[in-house]
Amino acid sequence: MDYLDQLVRQSGIEGKINILCRFQGDWLIHHKQEPNLIGRFHIVSQGTCQIRLKDQTYHLKPGDVVFLPYGEEHIIYHGADTETQITKTTQGVFTLHRNSSNESGDFEMFCGYFRYLNVAQSLLFNLPHWHLAGNNDSIMALLKLLRKETEDNLGNEVVVDALCNILFTYLIRDYLQHHQVNQGILGALQDKRLKNAVNAIVANPKESWSMEVLAESCAMSRANFIRAFKQKTGILPGKFLTIMRMNMAGMLLKNTQKPISVIASEVGYQSDTHFTKVFKSYYGISPGKYRLI
Repeated sequence: MDYLDQLVRQSGIEGKINILCRFQGDWLIHHKQEPNLIGRFHIVSQGTCQIRLKDQTYHLKPGDVVFLPYGEEHIIYHGADTETQITKTTQGVFTLHRNSSNESGDFEMFCGYFRYLNVAQSLLFNLPHWHLAGNNDSIMALLKLLRKETEDNLGNEVVVDALCNILFTYLIRDYLQHHQVNQGILGALQDKRLKNAVNAIVANPKESWSMEVLAESCAMSRANFIRAFKQKTGILPGKFLTIMRMNMAGMLLKNTQKPISVIASEVGYQSDTHFTKVFKSYYGISPGKYRLI
């Protein structure tokens, strides 16, 4: 398992592809800034359109994906200059958006979101405010599968949710392939000096890592390691370790019935009280309440 596999698995980021747009002729949709913990994406499957981000405009074609990790305000349109009245119905697992009575339309687009557990997690990948992925064979293959799920089949929701998780990895991979990432955890993972320490934490967050051991894995002094890590990622190594532990704890609370004391131990805390204190500081609620929501 490589570092991206591990980082995505342990990030706990969840998403949904929940809207299917089928438009005819000219139209315009205005998306306001999302709350801090929501990232948006749009996948064009048929026809063309434009997206306006602040003072920049880009043309989109089938197979293009616009990813806005922090829910940046944007306008997507074709021809129109005023917002279009949309009717909403249900088609299988999707909410179907239309601007006319035409059953198919000449434009189709899937829309969805990724939800972060907290601000620390939303900043973990240190992504840009937007990324356009185009001419990507993997995404084109995913889109073909996604279009099949507009038909009424058993297990539609499970398949669409799985495709959404895959899409997040594809988008991160596409971003890394087209950009030299110099900052954040992804930047540290591509830094010859720091990657050993980050890999170690991601692979085994429950370990009682000391700054000395992590620094030694990077062939650096303790002081130089801490300084370099902070400069590259914007956070201290101990904070990154806490983020990975808390992400792991959150997933265990949601996906298992293990006692909180066992989960505390499995993510590296010998004291239930200390674990609960750190968890509440990270998520804003206690482990018990988090499990119930």
